[in-house]
Amino acid sequence: MQKDTNVVYIARVKGSAYEMGFAYGQMFGDYVAKNINNMQDYLRSKLKSALTDYGVPFYMLDIVYAQIEPLIFYAADTNWQIAKPFVPQRFIDELQGITDGSNGTVTFEMVMRANILPELTQAACSIVGAWGASTKDGRLLHLRALDWEPTAPVNEFPSVILYEPSEEGSHAFTNIGFLGLIGSITAMSKIGISVGEKVICCPSPGEWPELPQITYNGKPWTFVLRDTI
Repeated sequence: MQKDTNVVYIARVKGSAYEMGFAYGQMFGDYVAKNINNMQDYLRSKLKSALTDYGVPFYMLDIVYAQIEPLIFYAADTNWQIAKPFVPQRFIDELQGITDGSNGTVTFEMVMRANILPELTQAACSIVGAWGASTKDGRLLHLRALDWEPTAPVNEFPSVILYEPSEEGSHAFTNIGFLGLIGSITAMSKIGISVGEKVICCPSPGEWPELPQITYNGKPWTFVLRDTI
């Protein structure tokens, strides 16, 4: 869907997790590849900017970054290996389907790293829930705002994907996010459940009677949110 220069990628996929991923890859493989490459370029520019702030000379930036980049990939790969025992097979199957459906445009490694990235960066969007006397007609309204740079390249590929899974016990839902990222940051199911992410930030630990426990030994949080609907 396009209006002026604004584009939203919309699709309806159904079947097994692999079949839905395969259809996703067939439709959007080229765009998924570009989105992931854009994310890597964005990360590269941010790290180079940080290195400059730390006094690294301009002519040394590419050399220093070349040493750092493998560490970033290693962190993502390690995080995936830690989380993998907790990841339901359907997510792995869908990522594999996207890979196969793209006909070589993306690799499993690319989409895996993109989907594990939120585990490393966390997130802190703004959310609002209003109902009763707080809304005009008393209906429940749910808002999530992406508190991120409007110029971040991921904004080039917003997506609305309607899933109709054939897995027993599942039901249709819509995932609102960005191409290639199959976890949920905003979603709504056919039965009327909606989710939006908001990670707890603890800038002043003393204000909390008990700090939340944080661990990477578990299902990635975007997958957790998707499974709640």
